[in-house]
Amino acid sequence: MYPKGQDFYEGGLVNFYKESHDYLIKNNVKKCGDQEIYQPRFIITKDAVVKLVKDSDTANISKNKCAYDISLELLKNLKNWKPAEVKGEKLGALAEFVLYPKDVVDNYQQNYNANSFMISAKYPGGYEKFREDFHDEFMSLFADYHINGTINLEFYVDKNGFITSPRIYPEIYDRKFNVDFLRTLSRLKKMWKPALYSNIPIKQKIVFPMDFSTNFYER
Repeated sequence: MYPKGQDFYEGGLVNFYKESHDYLIKNNVKKCGDQEIYQPRFIITKDAVVKLVKDSDTANISKNKCAYDISLELLKNLKNWKPAEVKGEKLGALAEFVLYPKDVVDNYQQNYNANSFMISAKYPGGYEKFREDFHDEFMSLFADYHINGTINLEFYVDKNGFITSPRIYPEIYDRKFNVDFLRTLSRLKKMWKPALYSNIPIKQKIVFPMDFSTNFYER
């Protein structure tokens, strides 16, 4: 993933959507239905080459085929992709964007950024309640494994409100810990209220940073 404050495109997301709009208008790309929306995941290599991450949700692709096709066309034809940079070194990184063709083409306005129109996913009781529930479930696990330092929990809340694709980083190379971690995470069974764009449920990546020692506390 990109370090905080960095974007996958030269000029940031505003310029990405401007150049997307200009390309789609110039090439007279077909219009999509009002409910079509797609979020491609891709890697920008250190050489600024785009590599699509395969999406296994074929039902969602089929439902949003027009938006899916447009997103692939943009990934293939736009030019100003930007790798991540850490301490002056260019690195490959995972990225994604929200493509709602209706707003990128017909309703496009200057300085448009899709992220500004998203309503974030919500845990029942709010973010602080999630922190409390997470603490209650995980405190003993972290103490058992005597793991110290900073760790990030990353997962997606899908359009149905379920947690999917969880991972932790930096990676902990202990298979038993990772199995126990996922088992413990599964006990947080409450459904989230999914993120929305133009009242359309969409998936959203959640990053939950933690600082902990054998006594465990959160940041």
